[in-house]
Amino acid sequence: MTPVTSHFRVEAVTFDFWNTLYSADGGAMDKARPRRLQAIRRLLQACGVHPDDSELLQAYDGGFEAYMEAWTDGRHFGAPEQVRHLLRRFSLDPDAVKPDLIALTVAEIENAAHLASLALLPGVAETIPRLAAAGCRLGIISDTSLTPGRILREFLAKDGLLACFGALTFSDETGYPKPDRRMFADTLAALGVRPAEAVHVGDTPRTDIAGARAMGMTAVRCAGVADCEDPPQADFVIRDHRELIGALACRG
Repeated sequence: MTPVTSHFRVEAVTFDFWNTLYSADGGAMDKARPRRLQAIRRLLQACGVHPDDSELLQAYDGGFEAYMEAWTDGRHFGAPEQVRHLLRRFSLDPDAVKPDLIALTVAEIENAAHLASLALLPGVAETIPRLAAAGCRLGIISDTSLTPGRILREFLAKDGLLACFGALTFSDETGYPKPDRRMFADTLAALGVRPAEAVHVGDTPRTDIAGARAMGMTAVRCAGVADCEDPPQADFVIRDHRELIGALACRG
């Protein structure tokens, strides 16, 4: 393996979270789903609506469609937005529902993510600490949905990786998702580096690769979970994060 050395022109590496550092596939969120459905059912029942299981599941799945529509349109869609969407789906005015009841439901939906079984992608556990120890500044630039940045930080801390990152940018905290230029610019500013000195690693061409290239960063596509070859093309493609060391050596 090519050693990381201080003469690299690469000063910083930023990472997507989902399907880049952690896999979202293989039923990772299966245990969270029933808890979220229960929270939504309690909210609807408190509002006098009693859907059967089929109606509730159909509405819940429709919430994912609403998320995808917002995401592709450049709008963040998290648990607060999902709750309001579901209330309207059952002909309820979100503004007429008690705010504390909505807030409780949002918290229950978000906190259900603690039940998730998130697995690090191959090579992450070895590569992230190695880059940090070599003096490379690390950041995360990630879109979120029902699982907010505050909980993603907990997964990173549990795996001993949180301290490796000097900047963490999540769409539920900024209010806008990638490829919005501000997601990248603000992270690089927090790390104190210029785009030409930085590399971004992510799995989604439309958001990760396009956003990084538009900023003037080197773009690395992670194909460890899903190998999406849609344009734009990345500068490098990796399937194991240990391959990133070699890619950085080529970039240096």
